[in-house]
Amino acid sequence: MPSERRLFIKRALYSILGVLGLGFLIPAIRILAPPPRRERALVFFPLISEDNLPRSGVRKAELSYTVSGREIRRRVFVVVSHSGLYVLSAVCSHLGCLVNYRREKKEFVCPCHGGRYDISGRNIAGPPPAPLTMFPSKLEAGILYVGVRV
Repeated sequence: MPSERRLFIKRALYSILGVLGLGFLIPAIRILAPPPRRERALVFFPLISEDNLPRSGVRKAELSYTVSGREIRRRVFVVVSHSGLYVLSAVCSHLGCLVNYRREKKEFVCPCHGGRYDISGRNIAGPPPAPLTMFPSKLEAGILYVGVRV
């Protein structure tokens, strides 16, 4: 009969160790797992009045807004072309340098590594892996508003 007692004690010990192991494993998984993604709200901020929009071409502007008590400033380009009115980020998709608009060539150029974008923000030359970011925008009551996820 000692073997049955030994078998019972072994199984009980393994069960206790298994429960303790799970007790340590579950918090470790919570720590290592990425947090759930929170959907950020799209908020529209005023950029410029309709009177200051270019008739055709590109105009540089600065988008300024406050989130959680912190003021944020972003350089953007307001573009009016045959495709319509849209707002492009001035941040190069390669390494985050600020691009400039070359009116004579009708393209955006990154001074850091020679990246080039066409008037619609698509990359046409150089190392940029993606086009310039296009912000949602709307004209309302004579003011151009730009949407930002906050």
